[in-house]
Amino acid sequence: MTEPTNTVRNSLAEKARTLTLGPDALHWSDASGGESHLAYKDVRDLRLIAFALPVGETFQCTLRGKKGDKVKLRSAHYQSLNNFEDRTATYAPFIRSLAPRIAAAAPDAKSIAGSTALWIVWLILGLLCLGVVLLLILSLFEGLPPVGAWVIAIGVCIASVPLAWRRIREGSAHSFDPAAPTPELIGRG
Repeated sequence: MTEPTNTVRNSLAEKARTLTLGPDALHWSDASGGESHLAYKDVRDLRLIAFALPVGETFQCTLRGKKGDKVKLRSAHYQSLNNFEDRTATYAPFIRSLAPRIAAAAPDAKSIAGSTALWIVWLILGLLCLGVVLLLILSLFEGLPPVGAWVIAIGVCIASVPLAWRRIREGSAHSFDPAAPTPELIGRG
């Protein structure tokens, strides 16, 4: 039986890497021959987040080692400027296999879902949009006619509020069970 693999290029600044789940470590290599690994027992924390890219909902796994090393992989494969390929179908099973291996080898490793920083950004965005909509609605009662830009601003804010509200309800960073990461954390693949 072959070990699970996943190939991804996270961004323009990075090379495509092929990651393989070995018996004791996560291994990766790139086309130029560079290779490295992170032993499961040396993982300090595993963080799973989701965010929006042009390809849609994108999932990201970040591993931090006890020595400060960091490995990041995403469900969206960067192909070219503003051109991403959704690889959730291979990413999700890979993470489903990776997380329990880390939990077994490093029981003290933290399994974190979400990001408090991203949650704060969504909270601020949601409050700003709500404030803009309220101010523009109140200005209608003051006799000021809405100009085109205001109508567009109201439309954008009204469309953004449900998305922001969903992210705000999800809450800030919290722990999760690495034996069973949910589709909300890794996608349906």
